[in-house]
Amino acid sequence: MKHLKPIYIFLILIIGLLLILFGRTFGVLFIAANLVFILTIVFLKNRYRATFKKRLNYASKFLIAVYSLFLLSFIAVEGFIFYELEKSKDVDGAEFDVMIILGAGLKGDIPSKTLISRLEAGKAILLDNKELPVVVSGGQGEGESIPEAEAMGIYLMKHGISEERIIYEDTSTTTYENLRNSKNILLQKGLKDPNVLIVTSDYHVVRAKMLADELHLHNKGLGGNSPFFVKVNYFIREYFAIVKTVVERVL
Repeated sequence: MKHLKPIYIFLILIIGLLLILFGRTFGVLFIAANLVFILTIVFLKNRYRATFKKRLNYASKFLIAVYSLFLLSFIAVEGFIFYELEKSKDVDGAEFDVMIILGAGLKGDIPSKTLISRLEAGKAILLDNKELPVVVSGGQGEGESIPEAEAMGIYLMKHGISEERIIYEDTSTTTYENLRNSKNILLQKGLKDPNVLIVTSDYHVVRAKMLADELHLHNKGLGGNSPFFVKVNYFIREYFAIVKTVVERVL
């Protein structure tokens, strides 16, 4: 056991440093939980091997098998997220009937950095496709002085998108509501089966597309670029969100 103590101390220091530098973010807690899980298995095997050798052998094999399945599923989901993100970089705005930009929070009436990254990604396509209409989707949440849709419309108009092209959906509070409410507005405007470009954050493309598929929207995704540490944190979080979505579909 003595030769393992420095490893425990080192890993505890790493966890502490991550918490100090980045706070209790989802990514840091995920890394910490994995390290604690591995250390627990190693500790139990070494501490109680002599007393409960046979039972510990079965238990550790079971835990390792479960953990291995988790890691494989994590790698598969994250790989799929990256694949869809790379594929989204090749979208051609000319093939779509409408764009939907998903809201992502305001500070008062100022778009968050995440929302700006989505608006910038959408703006680039809109400037190259002058006839493409856009739905800006997002209601008013806590700490927001106006609906997200209104702030998004203001931002786009300031950056060269004419007001006539902008359609407002200003009641939604979740991604599902963003897409459902936007679809209903498009139906009211006579767009019954449009080809939709969904603009969201890079880490969020897969889940947005999954929800759009549930709503029978023909869609492709486009991801706005997120800062590195934000991307790492939310890519990890999206694994659990996607698994939850898949489980809910099955059940």
